[in-house]
Amino acid sequence: MGDHVTVTAAEIARLARVERAAVSNWRRRHPDFPSPVGGTLANPLYALVDVERWLAARGRATIIEPLDRLWQELRVYSEDGRLADVLADVASFLSCAGLWDAYLSQPDEVVAERLPVVAAQETGLPGGPPFQAGLRPDQVAFWHRLADVVMGGHPARDLFEELHSRYVDSTARTAPATSAELASLIAAVAGPSETVFDPACGTGTLLWVLAAKTGASPAGQEVDPALARIAAFRLGEESDIRAGDSLRDDAFAAVPGYDLVVCDPPTGIREWGYEDLGYDPRWEFGLPPRAESELAWLQHCYAHLRPGGTAILVMPIAVASRRSGRRVRSELLRAGVIREIVALPPGLASGHSLGLHLWILRRSSRDSVSSSTTVRMVDASTFGHDRLRAKAGVFADEPGVTAEVPVVGLLDDEVDLTPARHVQRPVHGVADEHAAALDSLAPLLDALAGGPPIRYGQADPHRPFSMVSIAELVKAGAVQVLLSRDAPRSDLRPCPGDVLVPVLDAAAPPVVLTEPLDEPPPDRHLLRCDLDVLDPYFVAGFLRSELNVRQAVTGTGTFRYDVRRAVIPRLPLAEQRHYGAEFRRLAEFADLLYRAAALGDDVVRLAHDGLTTGLFDPPSEGE
Repeated sequence: MGDHVTVTAAEIARLARVERAAVSNWRRRHPDFPSPVGGTLANPLYALVDVERWLAARGRATIIEPLDRLWQELRVYSEDGRLADVLADVASFLSCAGLWDAYLSQPDEVVAERLPVVAAQETGLPGGPPFQAGLRPDQVAFWHRLADVVMGGHPARDLFEELHSRYVDSTARTAPATSAELASLIAAVAGPSETVFDPACGTGTLLWVLAAKTGASPAGQEVDPALARIAAFRLGEESDIRAGDSLRDDAFAAVPGYDLVVCDPPTGIREWGYEDLGYDPRWEFGLPPRAESELAWLQHCYAHLRPGGTAILVMPIAVASRRSGRRVRSELLRAGVIREIVALPPGLASGHSLGLHLWILRRSSRDSVSSSTTVRMVDASTFGHDRLRAKAGVFADEPGVTAEVPVVGLLDDEVDLTPARHVQRPVHGVADEHAAALDSLAPLLDALAGGPPIRYGQADPHRPFSMVSIAELVKAGAVQVLLSRDAPRSDLRPCPGDVLVPVLDAAAPPVVLTEPLDEPPPDRHLLRCDLDVLDPYFVAGFLRSELNVRQAVTGTGTFRYDVRRAVIPRLPLAEQRHYGAEFRRLAEFADLLYRAAALGDDVVRLAHDGLTTGLFDPPSEGE
């Protein structure tokens, strides 16, 4: 299997730590550059072993981490089927640790015949037996390498989380996945609970974060058997994950109810069971239209709430206003079960760039109908992600952001529940906000004019650095790393001097904290430096280097910062502090630019609002 691993030109660039254009130049200028072994003319694939030999012959020897090689082999392994199926087989294999020594020491032919049978008998994961596509002798090498990595000291669950995170980023993933940032926001909105249920749990990310944040016992159902197996392995033995179609074959119908039900349901599905479920008792608020599968999921979630329980659903923005769902929305309002609708900014969904809504429902704790007569509307659709994170799911009453809207005012001909339709900025507040924005902008512009970056002198001669990786510094005890995927389950609290490194945003620089945070942001890695060895500003500055940014771009063009692969120079602490002071000045200048730009946008927006509403008069000629 290892000899058949292929890589793209972008992956070669990442391995060699060069620009992708350099790889194109090598292909044109060097006749002995390895020939493609697959792919297309636009995106050729090369044998990894051939590339490694070619680079080594030119003094560009590469060190490929075992996990990187394992991921490349897994991609090749899955070419005959779905990547999710192979990843689910990995979960089953890792859940049967006793099989490794017993079978992988035998000939490949014996392993290929016996491993699927014994794994099916031993694994306790849902979703049917593993290796449903069979196992060929030439595929056994992959399972040997997987076992070697784990027995070499890499914990099985940590290894699987690494592979899962790469699967989520892969273009080969066919099913949508809930982002960690969205899951963390839902967990903050939800608050503490003892039990949590997700009827469309996918690979379990939403339950994984909620269980860590709230301490709730997770349960879930997933129609895709492979994803159900993945979710069950990630969530562990304390979870109750079942495979099956939640709407057509509810595996949890007999459960009395849950404190919290969450769901990021599949959207735009017409074949959800409309013909078969016409008289289902779950449709307490009316049969969902064929084109409104989201309203079917909403009522399904509500049906699984215990008295006093809360449901939080991720909804496309169109659900709030589609004409076909008007009757169901009306009944939900009349019953008083919709407590809050939050409009979120674009960028939180994995499958599209549109905004989202969170619908928050609550079942009355009494047998009578809830007496709620208002719906709380929150319009955070224009928030930047930094401002959204600062809210941490707590949207306090704020003019122009929140509004308590009487139900009777929503029960019109359209029954439009879009928050922006009902949250209005007070006209008299626009003038005050515009004046405040101008007052805040003026000193920033003065600071920018007085302190631009200096013009640096060029070193002569050029001094190359001796580099050390973050992984080596971790082994030496000079750095502590908390990966973003581990943050929800960590008790580590960010404090001043910690370095936050973006995971998926190439435009966001690493930053050094100056104030403590309640918890690590879900889309950041955290580095804590030994201050007797490393200067945090020095580390943050070099983590932003072009060299480190290039290695964060995967073969599919996705930016994913593996901070452990990043490198920084070996320099004495005094020299580090010299560099760190300059990086800090540059960071402060960049922050000034950012704040000035944001305030400038506010000034222009508020001026438009004031002029177009008649609050402001345009200046006379000559003013």
